[in-house]
Amino acid sequence: MNQYLQDALDLAPALKAIKEDLHRHPELSFQEVRTTKIIQDQLLAMGLHLVDVGMETGAAAILFGDQPGPAVALRADIDAIAQQESPAHGGVVSEEPGKMHACGHDFHTAALLGAARILANHRAELAGQVYFLFQPAEEVTQGAAALVRHGLWDRLPQTPTGIFALHTRPELPSGQVAVVPGGIMAGKCHFSIQLTGVAGHGGAPHQCVDVITAGAAIVDAVQTIPSRCTDPREPLVCAVLSIHAGTPENFVPETLTMTGAIRAHSDQVMEETREHLRRLTEGIAQAYRCRCSLEFIPQVPVTYNGPAMTALATQAAAAVVGSENIRAPKGDMASEDFSVLTQTAPGFFYWLGTGFHDRDNPGWHHDCFRTDDDALPIGAALLAQSAVTALTNPIV
Repeated sequence: MNQYLQDALDLAPALKAIKEDLHRHPELSFQEVRTTKIIQDQLLAMGLHLVDVGMETGAAAILFGDQPGPAVALRADIDAIAQQESPAHGGVVSEEPGKMHACGHDFHTAALLGAARILANHRAELAGQVYFLFQPAEEVTQGAAALVRHGLWDRLPQTPTGIFALHTRPELPSGQVAVVPGGIMAGKCHFSIQLTGVAGHGGAPHQCVDVITAGAAIVDAVQTIPSRCTDPREPLVCAVLSIHAGTPENFVPETLTMTGAIRAHSDQVMEETREHLRRLTEGIAQAYRCRCSLEFIPQVPVTYNGPAMTALATQAAAAVVGSENIRAPKGDMASEDFSVLTQTAPGFFYWLGTGFHDRDNPGWHHDCFRTDDDALPIGAALLAQSAVTALTNPIV
């Protein structure tokens, strides 16, 4: 058995206790004060060097190996979402009304703390440094950018040669690891469209310029971007997700605002989609005699697993779970701000199987979301092994 997995199995009860405590006390984005204190206390008890991240929430620590060498970073996210948890899943339930860990960030945090303890116990064998990054506010995809903005990379002795993270995946049974080359999580860009017409009485539409009909035409036209304007082999979601206009039913409103999102696994597809949306919006607005404004609000880049990092991740995963338990499913259209950190150093993002073998496993953000915590030692060992593999194999 892999040494790090054996170490993690010995830590399993302690890791589960941490995870369950965090699950009972979830905290929303940028409010993770209690969670941060627990993380810092754990890291200090391991003899790690804490790094001031310049924020009220979030934590970072450095493990200095006994021998000189490069640096590698391991990252976990720590926040919860605003959702009421259902007790129907039969496991530990949030004690905070309207808040729950419905994505597994409590699991991620416990697994990274486990990896830190494992590596701290093997300090004498390490040639280099390992950075442990506990990131706030992933659920709103703003935490990574906040860490960078507050000087994360300047607060560390050197830039890491690689960054690893993992995420629960309920569709995969416990014991399996997904190593997905290329785009694994979509880049995301929000958009806002405002149409301005001429208000008036609903009984005199000829005296008005109706933004409702123009908006409906735009919603309909947006569906043609993925189906007719983009290579069907390229993952893309482009959708209007909210519409706000009007009050009383007998008036034609003057303005309409709609918002939506573009998600893609390619920067080129993202840019092409933005241009398609601009042409459609401006053309339809002109045809319906409306004035329009279109604003793009970039969110996060694509989470991309490059060839060199994929090779290291494959090696690390095989060492922990065996090659027969590695899977390579297609990427997902959800987004992850881990990609912001990988603008500084190459990254790899695993999906870790956390599904139960004998029951249905609701997906992320479901009120019955639950993880098979038998996977916690696997997650801790996988992160530890990834760091050691990267430190002992040059990343090119």
